[in-house]
This record gives sequence, structure tokens and C-alpha cells, in this order.
Amino acid sequence: MIQPLKIKLSKVASDELLKMIKLDEEYDSVRFVYVSGCCKTTKVDIYLDNFIEGDVQNNIGDLKILYDETLIDNILELTIAYKDSRFWVKTIPTKDAKKTCNSGDSKSCNGCSGHCDSH
Repeated sequence: MIQPLKIKLSKVASDELLKMIKLDEEYDSVRFVYVSGCCKTTKVDIYLDNFIEGDVQNNIGDLKILYDETLIDNILELTIAYKDSRFWVKTIPTKDAKKTCNSGDSKSCNGCSGHCDSH
């Protein structure tokens, strides 16, 4: 059995995600998707979606959360908050998570093979 992802979700974030789902009758769940980040960071995108065979599904209260094994392979813990009209996502990568940044260029994103943010 796949080890579920540890998810910390603030009450406000949960309420906002539930509101979004209720606004769009086409979807019944929130999907977290792993995105390779720059310079030893990992990112998670948030989408409205429906269950697909092979998905891992967690429920936090009334909120259905979906993700796949890629997220589990790269993220140990996910914390989501909502502030200033946006979601704030913090990740703790697994020890085995792949790094996309050149180790010799840790002060900038020049070695990140096109996976850079403008931060």
C-alpha cells in the first residue's frame, strides 16, 4: 500500500478550496501535482479535478484531495495556507527527491535547465 502524503491544511485554505469546488459542478476534488522546482526546491500545483484510476485519495473533512505517486516520491510533507487571496504552499521534500539545479550554481538559477522562477 502506498504511504499517504502528510498534508497540513489551514482551516481557511480548506474553506476556500471547498468554495471553489462548489462553484464548479464539473469537479468534486482538489488535485495536488508535483512540479520540479529550481535550485533544490519543489513545487506543488493545485487544480480542481475528479478521481482517475491510480490516484491516491485523502479526505480532510469534506474536502477530497487527489495526487499520484510522483508527489509521494518527491514530497514528504505538504502545508497549505490561504492569505491575501492566494494559496501559500510549503513542501518538505523526501530525501530521495531529485534536484534540478546544478550543485555548482547554488546561488542563482542559471544551472536549473530551464526550470527557473523569476524569484
